[in-house]
Formats: sequence, structure tokens, C-alpha cells
Amino acid sequence: MRPGNNESGIALILVLWVMVLLIALGTEFALSMKTEVNTTRNFKEDVETYYLAKAGMNLAQAEILSDAQFHSRTEEKGFIFGPVASGTNEAGNIAPPNTVQTLQPSGVPGAKPDQQELELEAPEPPPRTELPLGKGFIHYTIRDENGKININTASRDVLIKALAANGLPLGSDRDTIVDSILDWIDKDDRHRVNGAESDYYEGLSPAYSAKNGPLDSLEELLKVRGVTPEIFYGSEEYQSQESSDAENAPGLARIFTTQGVSQFNPNTAERAVLEIMYPENQVDEILEKKEERGWYNQSKSTHFKIEATGTFEHSPTQHTIVAIIEKQQTGDKASLLTRYWNDNFIRR
Repeated sequence: MRPGNNESGIALILVLWVMVLLIALGTEFALSMKTEVNTTRNFKEDVETYYLAKAGMNLAQAEILSDAQFHSRTEEKGFIFGPVASGTNEAGNIAPPNTVQTLQPSGVPGAKPDQQELELEAPEPPPRTELPLGKGFIHYTIRDENGKININTASRDVLIKALAANGLPLGSDRDTIVDSILDWIDKDDRHRVNGAESDYYEGLSPAYSAKNGPLDSLEELLKVRGVTPEIFYGSEEYQSQESSDAENAPGLARIFTTQGVSQFNPNTAERAVLEIMYPENQVDEILEKKEERGWYNQSKSTHFKIEATGTFEHSPTQHTIVAIIEKQQTGDKASLLTRYWNDNFIRR
């Protein structure tokens, strides 16, 4: 073969390698640019959904600031802000809006034929899901902490009932958890018969000390001796309207709160909590009243848990904010105090 042909073959191979290199570089550049574009778009959508979630927070707080005659919650309507009395009826009594006026039966002893009983009707709450704003949507829910039990002040009897509601039978396991929770909260290092203090936890890996003080977060219970994720979170398919047991366990997270609630609200409590707080016949009465009219009594809540989410249509991007807000009332003026705020909540 002549030298000229060899040089032409080498040149062709070099050209081919250069073309392969350029194609590889071009492909890598295109992929890099696509990644950058996607990252930028995701960041932009995350910021926008964050502010949509904040808008949902503002809507929820506006509801909380409104006057209400009672607070309640049902599966059908969600959280209810009972109507405020306004105007008068024919008898000159204050007549709340959204009321049903029914004649009291004449057979009732002492009742006058024209005597009327004002019955508050639970109003329809405003829409709280898929609220359009700009290119996105707002979703928010309101629950309260007054329908739960303050674990930092809970008695031994209440703790036993809560564990029984989660299917833990009478025995050493239940006693161990109850004593360990009480040991975790109290200020001393003396453990109860079945409890645990720092000498137990410092022997674990990783080691840590007992809190010896009130819980700041309910998730701290997962550090307490004997408390497993199953006991804390409860059943995945939990049905709040059914009686609680091992198969339908509410979990300690649905029963307790760390918020300093000063009053209990039966209107918003789940059945499992009502069964701890009230005798069986009264639990049935509360649930029947709620089923009938949407509320049991005129209890009000002070601590509200808001979960607000911003979303885009045809996009997986969403941002969720969770907060616990305390409503403080001074005379006719109400103000809100943020007790907890999670700017980037990730659902378990």
C-alpha cells in the first residue's frame, strides 16, 4: 500500500473520532441544559406553591379570627365555626343566623304553648380545596388541638386508657410504657417500678438522657421506653368513627397534644378520645348530637392546627406548610399567636 493511502486513512479515523467527541460533548451539553431548565422550573414552581400555601394559611387564620358561638368538626363538613348570635326573634330573644326555630311540645311540664326553642344549625363551611389563584390552587384544612388531651398533664389513668384504646392489654408492657412516659416528663431521676430514667437510655445506642421535663414535640414519645412507631402512629386504615382496638388503633398521636390547651372540646374530639374522657352513655349522646345537628355543645377551641398546600395543575410540584395557631381573646379583640410552624412539611 502506498504512503499516501495510509495518511488518508489516518486522517479519516481522526475526523471520525473528532465527530464522536463533538457529538458526545453536544449530547452532554443538551442534557446538562435540560437538567438546568428542569431545576430552574422546579425551583420557580416550588416558590410559587410556597406562596400559594401561605395564602391558604392566611385564609385559615381569617376564619379562626372570626367570631363563633361554637367550634365543631364532622366527617362531612370538616371544621365548623358555629354562627354568632345576631338580630331578634318575635319573642325579643337574640336569634342567631342559620337557626331553626321549633315550637317546644306543649306536653313538656312548665312549657308555654308559644314558647320557642332556638336550635343552632351548623353552617356550611367555606370551600377549602382547589381554590384557584393565578396559575395554581390552594388547599387547606383546619383541625384543633382542644379535641385532644394534653400529655404533659395527663394522669396515669388517662395514659392507661389511651394504651388500652390501642389494643395493649393489662400487663407489664402497658405498665412499662405508662411509667416510662411519666418518668420522662417528671423532673427527678427516680424511676417508677416499671419506668425508665437516664440510666436506662444512656445504655442504648445511640445513648441519650431522659427529658425530665414537659414534651415540646409529641414525636419525643418515640424516644420513650416501650413506645414503638405502631403504638405512636396507630393503624394505617384507622376509622375514627369506629370503636378503637388493636385492629383499629388510633395511635398516641391522635389522642394527645403537647399544646397547653386549657379546655377540652368534645365537638371536635374523635371517638377514641371521647371514650377516654367520658362514660360510654355520654359518648353515644355526643356522637348522636353531632350526627343530628353537627355539634354537641357550645364549646370553643383555642389552639388550631392548619395544613395548607399549594399546587399546580398538571404538575407534581407542591408545597405544604403546617402550623399551630393559638387564638387569644381579650374582651372584644382577638389575636393569633404562632405556637408551631413548619415551612416545608413532608407527609409521613
